[in-house]
Amino acid sequence: MKKKHLILFFIAGKVFAQETEKPFIKEHEKHKHKLDFVNAVVFQSIKDYSTVYGTSHLFFTLNLDKNNLIFVNTGVSFGNGLNKKLERLGYSISSTADDLEDDLRDINGTGRKYLLEAFYQFNNDRVNFTAGLIDSTAFIDSNKYANDEHMQFLNPSLVNNPIAVLPSYNFGANIKLKLADFLETDILYMENKPDSGNVGIVEFDFSFNNLNIRPYYYYLFGTYERKGFGFSGDYTYKNLGFFLRLGKNSNEYKNFYSYGTNLNLKKFGNVGVGYSYLYNNPDNRSIKILEIYHKYKLSKYISFTTDLQYLKEVKERVVYGFRFYFEY
Repeated sequence: MKKKHLILFFIAGKVFAQETEKPFIKEHEKHKHKLDFVNAVVFQSIKDYSTVYGTSHLFFTLNLDKNNLIFVNTGVSFGNGLNKKLERLGYSISSTADDLEDDLRDINGTGRKYLLEAFYQFNNDRVNFTAGLIDSTAFIDSNKYANDEHMQFLNPSLVNNPIAVLPSYNFGANIKLKLADFLETDILYMENKPDSGNVGIVEFDFSFNNLNIRPYYYYLFGTYERKGFGFSGDYTYKNLGFFLRLGKNSNEYKNFYSYGTNLNLKKFGNVGVGYSYLYNNPDNRSIKILEIYHKYKLSKYISFTTDLQYLKEVKERVVYGFRFYFEY
């Protein structure tokens, strides 16, 4: 999925226990706050045009007992970044994966505003069950180095698989089963709004020390047939991280891959380089995207990222930008 800032307050709870790989959410498992707030302000510039947008999230978890909880994720944004400009220029993929102002005014065409996730979750050593308003990418296609538009890459093609059916902020349920010390599986079924039909996804997650491998299969029910295969993997070697994504679809862009690296410079920050390629389109079109970023932590709560994207579809363009990110 994708006004002025609005801060929503809840009364009681302890923040965050959702099963997710997105670092900007997972980070809050370490916090003792009753509420967690994050805000990103992003500047982006393309030839003869510049823009600024801001997006905020507030997370809240109410722990019913040690195995049961309720989680709420609200979001509000101002501005739409380069979305409309790029669309007018004929580009199929935005320069940001953030949920922007138009996205949050009418989430998935439902008329709902600001409320992104609200679900019940049961969890023990072997089973994790989640049901309610959920985001499929919290469970499917996760990646340690390319899965977070707030702390890593901005471009959607380097945050998740852009040709897979991976809906966000719709009603659905996910069951995570631990099959062995090195193997888990996710079985997910959810609505596919604003498009028609429902989607079913099965993913296997293999973990071996510093290597994670996640193949998955998805199928769209109740509408024209759409099915496909995805793969997300990451590997860590000392201060270097590597990632790889693959996708195959039954229509539109039939093939996709992305890969890249992350270099941890410790006190000098992190450098990420990623490349994605969508191809085998009926009109014989392809999309190539290269992104390089450097994230530097200014303090415990604030980071600053410089970002450069190269887009090639209808024509070649370069997007320059930077991101201020605050978390508490």
